[in-house]
Amino acid sequence: MPKFADYHRTVIGYHGTRKATAREIVLGEQPFSPSTNDDDWLGNGIYFWEYGPQRAWKWAKDRYPKDEIAVLGAMIRLQNCFDLLDPDNVMALETHYAQMIADCEDTGITPPKNVRSRKALDCRVFEYAYAVSEAAGEAVDSCRAVFVPSGDGKARPWKASGIFHGAHIQICVRNVSCLQGVWLLKPEDEDQ
Repeated sequence: MPKFADYHRTVIGYHGTRKATAREIVLGEQPFSPSTNDDDWLGNGIYFWEYGPQRAWKWAKDRYPKDEIAVLGAMIRLQNCFDLLDPDNVMALETHYAQMIADCEDTGITPPKNVRSRKALDCRVFEYAYAVSEAAGEAVDSCRAVFVPSGDGKARPWKASGIFHGAHIQICVRNVSCLQGVWLLKPEDEDQ
């Protein structure tokens, strides 16, 4: 079980939502609502695109096509971060996966599967890893990973390229104390 580094750094993240919700969050009238879907790819939490306001705008437009949307910027102090850009953490996640599968076999539970964009297995593995970490006194405050799209053949700008359209770094905030400040982006920021 690795000790997660307390990342003494702050990153900027962007979160797309309905405009009314965004205003209430900025005014302190309502907190962020963590996602608790059973297929959240990094587990449950509040999702942000690291340095990616355009991605937040697009996601919000696709998610809420009939509503006015907005994007919130946030200063995120990563704190105890399960950073999947760190190879040691990827190995730790593999260990959690193997143990979770063994636990499922011991109890006769069928683990969920990832099917296309629905990442139910990923979610379960992260939630398992978070629970193990918390039980060991090492609660995870945030998780950070690179998302690389796959599938339709249009993901790469040319054959065998190491570059992917839509690749981005995503942050899952599990502890709201990571959020050091939140602001509403102006609509004209959408195109920047």
